[in-house]
Amino acid sequence: MSVFRQTIEVRWVDCDANQHVRHSAYADFCTHARIEWLRAAGFGFEQFQQNGFGPVIFKESTEYFKELKMSERVLVEVRAAALATDGSRFTIRHEMLKEDGRLAARHEISGAWFDLRARKLMVPPPNLQAIFAELARTDDFAEIPLKQA
Repeated sequence: MSVFRQTIEVRWVDCDANQHVRHSAYADFCTHARIEWLRAAGFGFEQFQQNGFGPVIFKESTEYFKELKMSERVLVEVRAAALATDGSRFTIRHEMLKEDGRLAARHEISGAWFDLRARKLMVPPPNLQAIFAELARTDDFAEIPLKQA
């Protein structure tokens, strides 16, 4: 299992009037890193379109530790914090590190896979489950119990 890492440069548009990264930009950085992780693993936007499904996010949270400012480079590390055994639900934790290695923020999302045709939650295809199986786990990783019908 491996940690996915994506470096992102803070742009002018990512900053607020306090001259540091605005709160919602942290979520944008993490979304970009997740999309790059899936694309690099062979499951990009085209595969979601072809298969007629996508992620739906139920919960997001961010903890802030150190300021990020314009032109800094941020390393976003992506790990699985929880997964259902059938891959239907997930929690992903992102840690955003400053260039000196200090933790700037921790962002976590919880979600599931949504069938765009049937308009209901679904189990992802085996190739996407395999990509999640290869992602590094957090130290406090947990299995998400399957929902009973």
